[in-house]
Amino acid sequence: MVIADEEGLSFVSDRHTSIAKSIGNIYPLAKHGICIHHLISNVITYNKGRGVAGMVAKASKAYRFSEFEKDFARINNISPAIGSYLEEADVRKWARCHFPDYRYDINTNNAAESINAALRTPREYPIIPLLDSIREMMTHWFYESRELSAKQKDLLIVEVEKKISKRIEKGKFMNGYRMSRSMLQVKANGVDYIVDLERRICSCVKFSIGKIPCRHAIKGAFDIGKDLHPYADDVYTITAWRSHYEETINPISVPEEEWRVPQHVEDTKVRPPETRRHPGRRRKRRYESAEENIKSSQNSQGSKRHKCRRCGKEGHNKTTCDIVI
Repeated sequence: MVIADEEGLSFVSDRHTSIAKSIGNIYPLAKHGICIHHLISNVITYNKGRGVAGMVAKASKAYRFSEFEKDFARINNISPAIGSYLEEADVRKWARCHFPDYRYDINTNNAAESINAALRTPREYPIIPLLDSIREMMTHWFYESRELSAKQKDLLIVEVEKKISKRIEKGKFMNGYRMSRSMLQVKANGVDYIVDLERRICSCVKFSIGKIPCRHAIKGAFDIGKDLHPYADDVYTITAWRSHYEETINPISVPEEEWRVPQHVEDTKVRPPETRRHPGRRRKRRYESAEENIKSSQNSQGSKRHKCRRCGKEGHNKTTCDIVI
């Protein structure tokens, strides 16, 4: 499958200059975003910004410009160097509210990392077994997705239906006031929000950025007796989900010994690249990011329980133990 260059196409990757340059050359109409996990990892590693990592994550997820400016000002006050680094990285590429196109709430390149993990063993194979292994993996994935989409009875995909259900619960106690046939004013926690169902926008901006009705739009749709499903973007529909996996990936039916290879291809001598291999065993797993190291250390500390070596109970050590044995 070849993805054509068009408006509305977006790529999310790490902040490598060669990736941005290649996307600009091959897909000039597409937009390029930065993976927030990689950006936070760079902030922690190169700018000693462990204390502001949470603030950077919060700023990147802000839906409104005012929220972003407030969070970004806090980062600048704590560390002007980190603020300059984030501005140099281009706010439009990592901040949700500043991105010039639609990312559908995709802020990381986890999909690419998952495929890299799945190919950890096959990538050591020769080229033909490697391609065949990728084909088998894709065939299995397509089959599973077809079966899962066939069982879905709702009009939208599973994750979006769950998200809408949660928003319905949160919007139960809001008050809505009609302004026109498609516009409403919704009061929530003392704040007024303006919803325009026809244009699919809300003043909270979550509706227009995520392409899924926010809790205020859901309240407005219920008040005027409208169905929610038409207000979600077409990419979230079951029809779109099924169309993505309707094709079957078939194996090559001709055995390898019967392949007809042109003579000039057989005569071509492919030489290994002129590179020097580094000493030591090659890594099969990627290096963990600084953010992952912080989370793993926090989890290990939370699950680690110390026991007294004298009585075996928790909450004290043998120096302070006063239990009679």
